[in-house]
Amino acid sequence: MSSSEVVMKIFRNGVMMVMAAVMLLLGQAAVAAESPRDMLQKAADALVVRLTKEKAAYKKDPQLLYSMVEENIEPYIDFDGFAKGVMGKFYRQASDAQSTRFSTTFRKSLIRTYANGMAAYDNQKLVFKPFMAGDDPKKAQVDMDIITTSNGAVPVTYQLALNGSGEWKVKNVIINGINLGLTFRNQFASTVEANRGNLDNAIANFIPSAETANKGK
Repeated sequence: MSSSEVVMKIFRNGVMMVMAAVMLLLGQAAVAAESPRDMLQKAADALVVRLTKEKAAYKKDPQLLYSMVEENIEPYIDFDGFAKGVMGKFYRQASDAQSTRFSTTFRKSLIRTYANGMAAYDNQKLVFKPFMAGDDPKKAQVDMDIITTSNGAVPVTYQLALNGSGEWKVKNVIINGINLGLTFRNQFASTVEANRGNLDNAIANFIPSAETANKGK
């Protein structure tokens, strides 16, 4: 099975989206005094507890999962920065209103995707690797493996950056070599092309899809 096929299978099962939400839910405050790796590890432990405890409830009411993500996701992810990267060259062409509208649409799509993925969580094991600080103290990379029964260890990388308040924020996720930020950027560019360069229509019609991920560096 190719890397792209493995990644798409994981996304269909919802596993990766659980992992993408892991660092966003119920963790300690994402302050610079705590390493990004420790922050994500604590968040992962807390999330597993909550998923197990509330499984019966969110199986009956999927909206509960959406609300769970929506209530806790914003303090830990840089949606505006993520959205800006996805817009790529079109960000410079967009008006402030269009950029804001895109960020809002992108945020809703990711929250919905994360929530759908969390519904498929089935006790997958998360193994965080030792944290190695890079040359830039304002950027960080946290690596972990998702231990699956069908595909063995699947590597996941979270890319984070410090904001002006000294908080670590997730800006991108890479799974098994598939760069989600780049994938979504290519998808948006295709959406703009399909809408003949009309940004308003492209923003309204854009739905990021991890299942059509293409390998990119």
